[in-house]
Amino acid sequence: MARSKTRSGLIAALDIGTSKVCCFIARPDRSGQPKIIGIGHNMSKGLQSGSIANLDAAQEVVLAAVNAAEKMAGQTIETVIVNLSGGRPESETHTIELPLGSRPIGNLEIRKLNDQKDALLRQAGDELIHTVPLGFRVDQSVGLGDPRGMYGSVVGLDLHFVRTQIAALRNLETLLARCHLEIEETVVTPLASGLSALTPDQRELGATVIDMGAGTTSVAVFHGGQVIYTASFPVGGAHVTRDIAYGLNTSLSHAERLKTLHGSALTSPSDDQEILAVPVIGDEDDANVNHVPRSMLINIIKPRLEETFELIRDQLEENGLSQIGGRSIMLTGGASQLNAIADLAGQMFERPATIASPHGVTGMAQATSGPAFSACAGLLLRAVEQQNDPLSEAMNHIRQSGGRFGRLGAWLKENF
Repeated sequence: MARSKTRSGLIAALDIGTSKVCCFIARPDRSGQPKIIGIGHNMSKGLQSGSIANLDAAQEVVLAAVNAAEKMAGQTIETVIVNLSGGRPESETHTIELPLGSRPIGNLEIRKLNDQKDALLRQAGDELIHTVPLGFRVDQSVGLGDPRGMYGSVVGLDLHFVRTQIAALRNLETLLARCHLEIEETVVTPLASGLSALTPDQRELGATVIDMGAGTTSVAVFHGGQVIYTASFPVGGAHVTRDIAYGLNTSLSHAERLKTLHGSALTSPSDDQEILAVPVIGDEDDANVNHVPRSMLINIIKPRLEETFELIRDQLEENGLSQIGGRSIMLTGGASQLNAIADLAGQMFERPATIASPHGVTGMAQATSGPAFSACAGLLLRAVEQQNDPLSEAMNHIRQSGGRFGRLGAWLKENF
């Protein structure tokens, strides 16, 4: 189980994104649910497309967010569980197999599979950020729990790996070290967002989470209670803002305001009649403005979003995940708050799409309870959630079956 603790038993989560940095400090309640007691967040600096571009600037905003959360909580944190938005994470699925004789599957076979898994992890190196055992397989049966006692010709274990660029990890470690913080665990953003955006039933039956940030859009597919695929695309809400600024000849700040107040992912019949005042770039007193119909603004926004959803849809289809990812799309992240974006996603993916806000965490202020804070809330859940996977459960059962002589007796029973 991944835990990020301070000496006082608290847990701390740090979401470092392109547009904002957020720190949540929480204390698990009696049921184990995180209860937030400290919040700090502010606009990002020094980050580009989810990756660190300027260490000094990033250090300044991280320290500000952490200090604000510490002040509110009245505590000092030393370790954090942190997300990774950049680094172009890549998903891989591996299967390790072991031929069987005439005996049923026993502890020896499980240990051998575990040894193969450990050897595979050593071979994978430092680029590996997540390893998720998805389930055992016996011959043609897949997704099994504990297979001990079953018969077959081959027993196997399916593994999901998430790799990332080593430079992104090293830069993140350097940034946090400069802030005098130790990293307890690094979690890819879509996995963190999925933990807070989805219910346990959705994770079990299958769901696709799309986290729409400012600099990146990432996706995670859950099935059988586990994340089985993740991907990231270097396009987000900030790219929409830049498209607006370029298309309407206005500043980035005015483009962001136009997007937030008047933007939409879909057109409506009244858009041509609604006229917007757009300040011209370089005019400091905003005296010089252009007047454009709202339809022009939306016709700039919509193609970029369609392109983003097409990238995700094609990637899911290419990996055979369109059906496994469930019958619904869950959108989260700050850029998912654009008007009618769920309707556009529903059209593109041909299935219902919903905006998901974080849940499973208590004590969230109203200002931090929206989709933009799903990743940070999910990091807290990751810190306290028991990571039950079939291999760990089987190995724990084996370890609890006895000491050295108990294991020796089991080995003799299995082999003679």
